[in-house]
Amino acid sequence: MFNLLTDSWIPVSRQSGKQEYISPNGITAHYTDDPIVALNAPRPDFNGALVQFLVGIVQTACPPANESEWRRQFANPPSPDDLKKAFGQFTHAFNLDGDGPRFMQDLELDEKTGELNQIDHLLMEMPGAQTLDKNTDHFLKRDTVKRICPRCCAMALLTLQTNAPSGGRGHRTSIRGGGPLTTLVIGRNLWETIWLNVLTKDVFLRYGNADKKNDSDIFPWMGPTRTSEKKGQETTSQHVHPLQLYWGMPRRIRLESGRSPEKKPCDLCESTESDLTAQYRDKSYGINYKGAWRHPLTPYFVDEKSGEYQPKHGQSGGISYRNWLGLVQNITEKKYRAEPAVVIHTFRQERQDALSGKNEIPFRLWAFGYDMDNMKACGWYEGTMPLIHLEPNLRPEYGLVVSQMIKTASLIASDVRLCLKKALFSPNSEVSLGKSFFETVDSRFWQETEPQFYQTLTDLKNALETRQPLDDIKLRWLAIISSEGERLFDYYSQSNQISSVSPRRIALARRDFRMFSSKSNKKIVELLDLPKPEKTVSLKSRSASKKKT
Repeated sequence: MFNLLTDSWIPVSRQSGKQEYISPNGITAHYTDDPIVALNAPRPDFNGALVQFLVGIVQTACPPANESEWRRQFANPPSPDDLKKAFGQFTHAFNLDGDGPRFMQDLELDEKTGELNQIDHLLMEMPGAQTLDKNTDHFLKRDTVKRICPRCCAMALLTLQTNAPSGGRGHRTSIRGGGPLTTLVIGRNLWETIWLNVLTKDVFLRYGNADKKNDSDIFPWMGPTRTSEKKGQETTSQHVHPLQLYWGMPRRIRLESGRSPEKKPCDLCESTESDLTAQYRDKSYGINYKGAWRHPLTPYFVDEKSGEYQPKHGQSGGISYRNWLGLVQNITEKKYRAEPAVVIHTFRQERQDALSGKNEIPFRLWAFGYDMDNMKACGWYEGTMPLIHLEPNLRPEYGLVVSQMIKTASLIASDVRLCLKKALFSPNSEVSLGKSFFETVDSRFWQETEPQFYQTLTDLKNALETRQPLDDIKLRWLAIISSEGERLFDYYSQSNQISSVSPRRIALARRDFRMFSSKSNKKIVELLDLPKPEKTVSLKSRSASKKKT
């Protein structure tokens, strides 16, 4: 049998550049001379699922008793033998094939009760049945993935169960809904990244019912599935052990293994195997996760109507510093509140101080997830952000200024869109360039200003530590984003998007943007908390100026 805790199936890259497959206990092998620095799966979404698998098995098998123990093992990780012993107590739950319980597969599903599917349906982005019936699979073609090896099978299954989107009637979503956004702290190597996102045992046990200790309460595939054909058959965090956060199984799936007399290449990783899977069976109405789940790797926001915490999901436009608020810092506004993932909060509030010294480690936040439109995967996005260390007494003012900077950038980006619309179209025009055009402008604005944003954060930290005035930093930041906004306006307003563009409209719209983005704009002065100049330009005065012109 293929076992996910004993077989070598996880693709990794070492510091030397060597690439290999390891079993989970191999994450600390050669730690001092050639540590593993990255996962190396054939797809980025597989890497995202694999890192959550590794965090999950370490959290399950050997969580630290307290923060003191956590710090010791950060510097001196357990040996592969120690990890093998810790993982060994759960080996029986991680068989990928065989007649008994299988990893993330329905225990009771068989040829009489399950519907047969091609193996490519396990992949998040492949066209569904409705797309195939209508023959609209123009961009992702059917039959491009016909058979995959056990390693890729495990990664695809893990990715689907972790991100499970809505897939038609009775196809349940993951604990965090379809395509959740995941954020982790990343260190200098794979062990640091895993351990940075493991919580102490007592803290983690708050996120479910710790009295539920049966195998099936942790690993739902170890017993009959809690199906959901009828109303009221939801599974809440009080029905199962908190560790099911990492081992959720919303989809009822069972792989159809098939050995071939001759070896053939896997359609995903191209390795040559005799054991390739071409089909699987599934059935609707699996576990229906509902209620106040709180996954430690996901940021949450407060739903304005219900007042309940809801997990954040991937969105179009990618991940950049515009997502800083809510991923790194809390948002505490009246109309919208959001909090970073538990692991991010724990790191910044409790761990970063203890790990920072003369040789400060360049910790970063890694965010990733699918942008889903119901069951359709529109794109996979990921990005990283630096987690800058500050002394506790400086953090409130630092957080306030960073918030001001991002909100000002958002305001400028919005005005770029508005002024482009004025430049390209007459007021009563019904013509539109569409959502994608303005999304492109937006994405370029955030991408082009991102390096300067992080440099400004460093400047801000230095200024706070040396007690220098902050107005010059704020004004430099305003100059950066205003200049980029003007550059993008010039490029897109004169790029022949529309043949009947009026030069006069362009000139007036450009003037409007320059007035809006200047340090004399009352709204920007207030937002950045700058000293008020002798004369400020308000939005009303800009409007009056337009009418006069």
